[in-house]
Amino acid sequence: MDVEEFWSVVERARAAAGVAADQPRRDGQPSVVAEALVAELMRLPLSQIVAFDQVLDEVADQADTWDVCAACWIIEYGFLSDDGFSDFQAGLVGLGRAAFESAARDPDSLADHPAVRQISAAEDRDLWIGDEALQFAAQTAYERLTGDDEAFWDAAEAAQPAITTPPHPGPEPAEEHWDLSDEDEWRRRLPRLFELFRARRLAVQ
Repeated sequence: MDVEEFWSVVERARAAAGVAADQPRRDGQPSVVAEALVAELMRLPLSQIVAFDQVLDEVADQADTWDVCAACWIIEYGFLSDDGFSDFQAGLVGLGRAAFESAARDPDSLADHPAVRQISAAEDRDLWIGDEALQFAAQTAYERLTGDDEAFWDAAEAAQPAITTPPHPGPEPAEEHWDLSDEDEWRRRLPRLFELFRARRLAVQ
């Protein structure tokens, strides 16, 4: 599966999800996009489901930067962990190719997305972009088709290419780190997100 095929699957899932595809997910609410994606993946051969998951990792890596981390910090109420950031990256994929690629190039562009604007205007802290279910959609589809909750991992390991060059060390983005709690850096790097959220939740305690 190449990147074009990957995004074609994602966009079909978004179309099936309808208006929910461009809305934030409420805490505890099932992900409509992730469920639609699982349904799309279940139409594919098992090998293509594994390939989709591999491409998902490659695509998500495009958003593995400190500026995207900062956008996650700002949008998702100051919560940032390895798992939470992975969920945020998956949620960006769920917003579609145009929104994802724009955010990977310029995370401040998220200030224009309707889901982000809805989060910024919410009275509570109950709306999220992060989408754990989408991150694991391939595993879910594989398990539903095979009835075996370990089969995906065996297939994924068998399909893993030989590693010829080591990845960048550690789970963090590879480029220079900056202080994600520094409001002056937010203002400089992510000015539109800063203005959108500062009245609500940017004060560092």
